[in-house]
Amino acid sequence: MRTVKALNFDATAYRMPKHLPMTVTVLRIAYQNADSEVALRIALDNGEQRELRSLPLTVAQYCELRVQKGEISEEEFERIEAASELCQAIRAGEHLLSYGPNSEKTLTRKLMQRGYSREMSATATQKLCEMGLIDEYADVRREVEKCLAKLWGAKRISAHLWSKGFSSEAIATMGELTAEVDFSYNCARLINKHYGGIPTDSDELRRMTAGLSRYGYSIGEIKTAIKTLKES
Repeated sequence: MRTVKALNFDATAYRMPKHLPMTVTVLRIAYQNADSEVALRIALDNGEQRELRSLPLTVAQYCELRVQKGEISEEEFERIEAASELCQAIRAGEHLLSYGPNSEKTLTRKLMQRGYSREMSATATQKLCEMGLIDEYADVRREVEKCLAKLWGAKRISAHLWSKGFSSEAIATMGELTAEVDFSYNCARLINKHYGGIPTDSDELRRMTAGLSRYGYSIGEIKTAIKTLKES
């Protein structure tokens, strides 16, 4: 005898030999997690060994599968088992989102890192989108606002959004979000904040220009910002 653990749920059991016919019985059905989830207690018996499984389902999955206590077919058990893994992937996704926003791509990758298949991870992520827990367009808006508050230029903001794994469609909204932003003015503010004005030494000026470029400003924006500061 040995203990077998199914992914993310308790299961004290034996590994059932594949070549023997198996009887599957739903022993108990109970609501849990403030009635948002249904826990099934299932016994698998091939006449020689007996395995007990605890499989969680969402209420929607439970209603769709119409699970009842008593003996069920192996095919029905496989459907329940697959639905339970999806339920667990969704719960894992909700847990990850509780720590902060994630793009669809990023959340799918994180779920895969936790042992779920690519298909299961993508399906769970899509379900979370349908539940309104992932809104890439709103998340892009918040990220752009934070970047502008740091006085970043457009190139660095764009690179930041790509690094976060947002879709190209969501990132495309950045143009609308920054349409009224005067990046040359922001660049001038950054010069005053970080450099205390325009350096008089040519080497320092080159280093400042390189630094402003890393902040995402174009050469044109930097020159305009320097000219504005000199004339003020």
